[in-house]
Amino acid sequence: MIRRGVLLVIAVLTLAGTSGAFAQTAECYDVEVSAHIVTQTPAEMPECGDCIVMRWPWILDLDVREVHAGDLEPGPLTVLSMQHSDIRSDIGLARWKLRRHQQGGFNVVGFMHGGPDRQCSIDDEPVRAYINTETGSLDDLRRRGRERYGRDN
Repeated sequence: MIRRGVLLVIAVLTLAGTSGAFAQTAECYDVEVSAHIVTQTPAEMPECGDCIVMRWPWILDLDVREVHAGDLEPGPLTVLSMQHSDIRSDIGLARWKLRRHQQGGFNVVGFMHGGPDRQCSIDDEPVRAYINTETGSLDDLRRRGRERYGRDN
């Protein structure tokens, strides 16, 4: 019970990147693949004061086995994802929809049966990356995540 004069505020945020920018809603995907998760490392969550963080950026290493749509070769691929916790690594081969971002890589915009239905056209511009690498390389951000949280998940 809240007593009179006491104000309870709970801020629920979805953070995208260390810059605190919000994730965009994907209207299309560039590539659809079947891949296994090799590693998944949470990026450092920015301090947000008195709030509850629902999702934050993760760095995923995938082993792409098959490309169903788009221009990509099978093999190892590092992607950025917005997650609350790690994805079960025992799921085996899963379907991923990926969107090109402005830093030259991909954001995950769909997993398993989720995500946009439309493949992007050649005229669609890349979107903002979930993690801003202006504060360090992706390897630096991965290392800091491992140091803070103890390991890859």
